Amino acid sequence: MQSKITRRGAIALTSSVALAPLIGCGEPGAKGPSVADQAFAALGTKWIGEYARLRPAGATQLGDHRFDGEIDDVSAAGRAAKSALVKETTAALAAIDRTKLSRDNQVDAAMLSEQLEGETFSLDTLQDWAWDPLTYSSLAGGSLYSLVAREFAPLPERLINAASRMEKLPELLAQTRTQLDPARVPFIHAQTYAGQNGGAISIIDDLILAQASSLPPADLTRLQAAAEKAKAAVKEHQAWIDGTLIPNAKGDYKLGANYDTKLRLSISSPIARADLAAKAKADAIAIREEMFAIAEPLVKASPISKLLPKLSGEAHKLATIASALQIAAAQKPPRERLMEDARKTLDEATAYCRDHDIITLPDAPVKIIEMPKFQQGVAVAYCDSPGPLDRGLETFYAISPIPTDWTPARVNSFLSEYNSHMLYELSVHEAMPGHYVQIWHSNKNPSTLRAVLGSGTFVEGWACYAEDVMIEAGFGADNPLRKLTNLKMRLRSVTNAILDQGVHVEGWDEATAMRFMTTEGFQEEREAAGKWTRARVSSGQLSTYYVGWGEHHALRKDTQAKWGADFSLKKYHDTVLSHGSPPARFVRQLMFEEPIA
Repeated sequence: MQSKITRRGAIALTSSVALAPLIGCGEPGAKGPSVADQAFAALGTKWIGEYARLRPAGATQLGDHRFDGEIDDVSAAGRAAKSALVKETTAALAAIDRTKLSRDNQVDAAMLSEQLEGETFSLDTLQDWAWDPLTYSSLAGGSLYSLVAREFAPLPERLINAASRMEKLPELLAQTRTQLDPARVPFIHAQTYAGQNGGAISIIDDLILAQASSLPPADLTRLQAAAEKAKAAVKEHQAWIDGTLIPNAKGDYKLGANYDTKLRLSISSPIARADLAAKAKADAIAIREEMFAIAEPLVKASPISKLLPKLSGEAHKLATIASALQIAAAQKPPRERLMEDARKTLDEATAYCRDHDIITLPDAPVKIIEMPKFQQGVAVAYCDSPGPLDRGLETFYAISPIPTDWTPARVNSFLSEYNSHMLYELSVHEAMPGHYVQIWHSNKNPSTLRAVLGSGTFVEGWACYAEDVMIEAGFGADNPLRKLTNLKMRLRSVTNAILDQGVHVEGWDEATAMRFMTTEGFQEEREAAGKWTRARVSSGQLSTYYVGWGEHHALRKDTQAKWGADFSLKKYHDTVLSHGSPPARFVRQLMFEEPIA
């Protein structure tokens, strides 16, 4: 589960009318922006504008529609242009005395500095452009999907821009083939890419051509010709993936020596890898103790107790928890009702948040959709919010469909994991009051730069924290299976971080990873298999959930102590989220008027 809006590299440019609030101009009550603030505003405006020009697909996603007819240049020349911008901006930022900036601008400057470091690391050290095809997978389908998924402009205008992008799609795919070195591509990356590539065709057929009948004849002819050209290019690219990329994909998916830097940049925290692992393992033990306390009476009162083997110690605890979770797993929807039941849980969570005054709720809609094919194969669900420059548009809570070719055993495993109790956790995490609510608040912060550079750790951590908040507030807390499922989700965040290091540093093989997830994390086989794929095709991101979850709980605890009798949950939540989505340490420093560092 993840929020799409937080992916590094998706950048948008505010319009010239909105440039004033792009970057904070000074402290409240000040006479005007300082010289340093003015210099930073100019730098930020220039950088974000150039970044949008160089990455038009990302610009569309975040609401800058000046480049909707363009598509990214992923050639060596395009990469050199991006690198030059990073170097130029890094030097200009270093020339600004950050101590002279307003506190909000100090936060934005620190976030921009980290973004630039991450881009440099990706371009020069990781060189993922040469070995990770998934860095390209969202460009083909995503550049088209973002034009037709939401009504940010009249349909004919969006379709003409789609035609323009489809006309350029063959060049994009050709550039991709020249950049990727099959010998460096890990097999799992190539395999996942093969499953996603064809998703662009379904977008063309189902979302673009299906809406094209209202176009004038000349425009319709152009759109249809562009669609045929693009689909042919996608099929040609698929043939290359299947015939050249996959057979020659010999790269190592493990990040190894580069993992520590990638982890630090992913979680935006200086905590050492070993310290993070030790903390996660200790928290996993503590969570399992809580789960056992709930599970033991449930199992004793159930006929399933007769099936428990005679075990003792830790083995007995694990078996008892697993047995209690089997009781929860048995209460699952049929596959054809999965989306319907997800909508029901979302409606109930929304009503509960409203009735219990947990947080200010959005005035923009959320819609549950089937995950587009070009995004399938990595996460079970995600929240796709409109960009900070698009106002009043729908947020999508996307759920991956159950593949039609799955055996009954695989389907049963999936639905046992995402059973009726787990669907509540999923809707809370992705939507209410998780990603959907948090990002809506974030997009109201006046700094567009901060919204563009949002911290994945803050965003994912909030969604995990939101799961706990709802249980604490009583949402399903009277049902021990709901509480047990909530703890299972909490444990999943912790095991994500342990798995991340196990795969990329400790050399875990599939058997080790699967045994860990199914035995110590109590995940069903299908969930664990999907996470095994995700752990190999990503790095660092799986740790953001656990780190962010801990940071949010720590921030609330400290705020309760500081505010005392003035503390209320809604006031706290609204205040925290009013600062956008910077790393949690910056929110703390802004709230407590501490030095920005």
